[in-house]
Amino acid sequence: MSFTFIIYNVTVLFAVFFAAISERIKSNSNHIPIIASFLVVFLFIGLRHYVGNDYEAYVYLFKTIQNEINTRLEYGFYALNTLFSGPINGYKYVMLVSGFIAVFFLYKTFIREKVLALGIFFVFAFELIFLINDQVRQGVAIAIFLYAIQFIEKREIYKYALIIIATGLLLHYSALIMLPVYFMYRKPLPSWMWCAALVLGFVFYSRGFFQNILGNLIAVIPFYGDRFGHNSKHIVPIEKLGSGLAVLFWVIIAVYVAINQSKIKRPLLVNMYLFGTVFFIITLDFHIITRVAFYLVYIKVLVLPLYIKNETNWILKLGILAIAVLFFELEIFLELGTHGGFPYKTIFDN
Repeated sequence: MSFTFIIYNVTVLFAVFFAAISERIKSNSNHIPIIASFLVVFLFIGLRHYVGNDYEAYVYLFKTIQNEINTRLEYGFYALNTLFSGPINGYKYVMLVSGFIAVFFLYKTFIREKVLALGIFFVFAFELIFLINDQVRQGVAIAIFLYAIQFIEKREIYKYALIIIATGLLLHYSALIMLPVYFMYRKPLPSWMWCAALVLGFVFYSRGFFQNILGNLIAVIPFYGDRFGHNSKHIVPIEKLGSGLAVLFWVIIAVYVAINQSKIKRPLLVNMYLFGTVFFIITLDFHIITRVAFYLVYIKVLVLPLYIKNETNWILKLGILAIAVLFFELEIFLELGTHGGFPYKTIFDN
């Protein structure tokens, strides 16, 4: 049994265990297990070393800034790299601080929704942890976006806009595209409509239908047509799409959410997640565009805990949890996934 398999399981076990204890304690002393759970997840992210496909790129980026070479980067992340540019391996501190910010906003969100244990479980089980370890800046931006959704639901547009604009300018410009999400439809849509969109989206995706359309559209856009055209590394060729089983899994999860949306009792949240999933399917394999969908797709780490919290049928509850555990265990045992989370190594391994 590999170290990677053990460390992932031990981390999620203790993080969820301490979180569950905190939810059982009604007094103010529940902050002790919350901090313990927080530290488990934060150190798992912050102390990793060359875990994630983009980790090496971030090291290169840090050294570029360290050598005072001009580079185009968001102001906040540039300042963070500059702050730690003194030590040779200062990028490790950049990863540590980035991990802290991401976990901080995730915990703030889950504690507010009273789903801390379930939220942390699904962060691991349904791949958000891998994205945070990989796409560092966007991982932090997604965590902040999940926190900011509360201001959409409260119709506090100025607070939401301020947080998203700050996140976009300081961490990842893609966050700015989430500004129009404030105007997402707030009432429940028919389940059959979402199911039809998800199933048809998957069928067309498996046939390469969207690749042809989006490829042709992007090709005529100045600059982007040359940079992200059909021959670009940012687009996976149709003949290399694979079986699509992973995509089918996410479609099935989304269909289940659509059917049970009344139990979640948060129509805006459900609409955002399901729209994001459909958009994800349409833009899949156009890596640059798909990254925009991630903000909405990962609302699943909120939607599913809320569903389980409100579901009264214990068989259904345990069934969803069992499927999530099986998915997680297979992913880490077989070292699957697209974010390069394997093998897991720490800064102490060198």
